Amino acid sequence: MESIFGSRVNTTDRLRRLRLRMKASGYDAYIVPSMDEHQSKTMTDYDKRREFISGFTGSSGTAVVLSKLAALWTDGRYFIQAEKELDCNWILMKRYESETPNPVDWIIEMLGSGKNVGVDPKLFPYNEWKTLKEKLKFNGLNLLEDSSNLIDDIWSIPQGRVPESVAHVFIHDLKYAGQTWEEKISNLKEILQEMKANGTIVTSLEEIAWLFNLRGNDVVYTPLFKAYSFITMDQIRLYIKPLKLTPEVEKHLCPVSDNISLCVKVEDYNKAYEDMKNIMGDAGKILVSSSSSYAMVNLVPEKNRIIDTEPSPIAKLKVVKNPVEIKGMKNAALKDSVAIVDFIAMLDQQVRQGKHWDEIKAAKTLTQFRREQEAFISESFKTISAVGPNGAIIHYQPQVLTNRNINLKYLYLLDSGGQYLDGTTDITRTFHFGKPSDFEVAAYTRVLMGAIDLITAVFPENVKDIDLDILARLPLFKLGLDYQHGTGHGIGHFLGVHEGPILISDKSTNGKGYLLQPGMFLSDEPGYYEKDEFGIRLETMMMVIKAHPPYHFNDMKFYTFEPVSFVPFEPKLIDFNLLSKKQKEWLNWFNMKTRNTVGIELQKQGRERGLRWLLSKTEYIPVDKCLNHSPNMITLDSFLIFYILIAFLWWG
Repeated sequence: MESIFGSRVNTTDRLRRLRLRMKASGYDAYIVPSMDEHQSKTMTDYDKRREFISGFTGSSGTAVVLSKLAALWTDGRYFIQAEKELDCNWILMKRYESETPNPVDWIIEMLGSGKNVGVDPKLFPYNEWKTLKEKLKFNGLNLLEDSSNLIDDIWSIPQGRVPESVAHVFIHDLKYAGQTWEEKISNLKEILQEMKANGTIVTSLEEIAWLFNLRGNDVVYTPLFKAYSFITMDQIRLYIKPLKLTPEVEKHLCPVSDNISLCVKVEDYNKAYEDMKNIMGDAGKILVSSSSSYAMVNLVPEKNRIIDTEPSPIAKLKVVKNPVEIKGMKNAALKDSVAIVDFIAMLDQQVRQGKHWDEIKAAKTLTQFRREQEAFISESFKTISAVGPNGAIIHYQPQVLTNRNINLKYLYLLDSGGQYLDGTTDITRTFHFGKPSDFEVAAYTRVLMGAIDLITAVFPENVKDIDLDILARLPLFKLGLDYQHGTGHGIGHFLGVHEGPILISDKSTNGKGYLLQPGMFLSDEPGYYEKDEFGIRLETMMMVIKAHPPYHFNDMKFYTFEPVSFVPFEPKLIDFNLLSKKQKEWLNWFNMKTRNTVGIELQKQGRERGLRWLLSKTEYIPVDKCLNHSPNMITLDSFLIFYILIAFLWWG
């Protein structure tokens, strides 16, 4: 049977071989998480063990295999995808739905007491391992460490597994990074001293790349490389495959200096566990994240452990961008907006002329437009180019068997991003090149209203990221609509397009949320999805900034958001009668800002078609008949001035 994502994988033989090894190892259940040894959500193809055993390609999911049954848990972003990708060997468990048991409860119910559950301790976070072990023990089951990994036993290179990467690491120049790695290490050591720790183990690939101002090519769409680091007050160790290092990188890590403590000692990646275990006894108190693997935490003697249940010090430093990074992120977003506007201008024109366009062709062509922008490296994820029913699949990716033509009948959802040396981007817009239905207009308008209400929110410093999620959903709630994904995620600086710990969502990853600070970059992306009909998502990059309300209760600081990506919203999909005065005023401001940034850049790059399209989509919206002018309000005169300015620049 074929999947909408391509040929459905037959997992019968894979499960048979896994079950033989389970029986030999004494496991009655085997858990395969969606993680690698670094607890990465974005990982190398070599590490996609859960995808191999289940056939499900989504980024989030947990597989559990018993002697007769196999089940896959995933969230609402992937329900439709999982239904189409899992073969008949698998039970789909829809996470967060009331009737769905969690994996542990299901294992307990299916097995009963006295049975053994196996999992690789290198692939399971310490905090989750402890919880799992205690619950299983309470119900009479044993959690056993599978140090060899049974999936690795049955999945080899001759059977289609790609080799591990040995691609070179490269330096992320100071003109983009804004801080030397020595300065970052110094800041980290100050935090460790405050926490009364002598050192720390770093397992997160993004944290290592950011900390040492290095990038790599191990992970598609994300410039990461596999490594560990061990840092104390008097030594810095980086565990990485030697073939990945160039003489330039080696010099970067150990510049000529009298300060030996600021020279990185490079060790072989494959010897990381053995080496750290040998030196840990004399290292003193070591900070290790509770989200690091159970196996990694166990390298530190229990009396020397400081378990960090909060985001790591490096994660906290990384998520607040420095002035150079902020400038780079804004510049990358501007270039990205130029590429998207120019591409959509061409697509809109040619689709209406009856020329052939499909999802795959559009995704490939957009990448070509991005390549024309300075310092572009790659996409930041595989482009979601989705027509009509395919748009209802939240993380849809076009394939030959699912490829639909872009036409005048259906909505077209385009979610894409770029990796530039100066920043990472992520933006989504939904278009209709013909005449949309009344329901499509109503849904689009409500999604837009929610996006505006979130980005214009003013909130005190003690409000957490998850507290803001409801703002984007309220307009949809009034129609009895909703969406099954988060509203916003952090965005890295030439790193992961999804950056923790910040997350605007109705389902917090830690149950408590995090405080937002100026300099953090997030997405604003509410949506609506009608199964087998269409999908709508509107995603704009934004940065947390200080707000300046007239009053400051109890001397509190107040924050708001500043948009940094500027691609017009589709006027034909907006019912302007539904918008409040405030929403119209913001949309007029956004349209003018789009003209003053993207419009000017289009003109500079000689992209006249894109400029004409942009002007047609950013016309002034009447607010009301008695418009009170204020310094912050965009008026019709402002738009006329912009027309004159463009004309002057265009014709000289």
